[in-house]
Amino acid sequence: MDFAELRRQHDEISETAKRIAVIITQSSQPVGVSQLRWQLARQLMTHLALEDRFLYPAMQRCPDRKARETASNLQAETGQLAESFSHYMSSWNEDRMIREWPAFCTETRAVLDALADRVTRENRMLYPLAEQMAQQDHPVSALRAG
Repeated sequence: MDFAELRRQHDEISETAKRIAVIITQSSQPVGVSQLRWQLARQLMTHLALEDRFLYPAMQRCPDRKARETASNLQAETGQLAESFSHYMSSWNEDRMIREWPAFCTETRAVLDALADRVTRENRMLYPLAEQMAQQDHPVSALRAG
């Protein structure tokens, strides 16, 4: 496991989110949006599982208090974001999207904005901190080896 893989996953998630954003801003019909939403859900589940299994536990074992606190705070937020995303996915089936397209677009935009904010924060805060800990041979260094 390396940080390049986590960032690659972020890029993939961001690209799918952008494709959804185009549909909800340029279309009056939800053509293709269901498939993209499920693609995004799969990407998120894979990414979150990787972070939960390797990154967050390693960060919690770091002797550096800032690293532990940053990871702990972001992990707690991840739980809230995952719950919100799960609710969003279960609330909007194909029929409801068609019937309530403007409301769907509004909620989707909010979900995509929250997701983009989270990706940015992890890329700018968590991953550099984890890489710094890895260079200092803290528990995160095991992530470099794969």
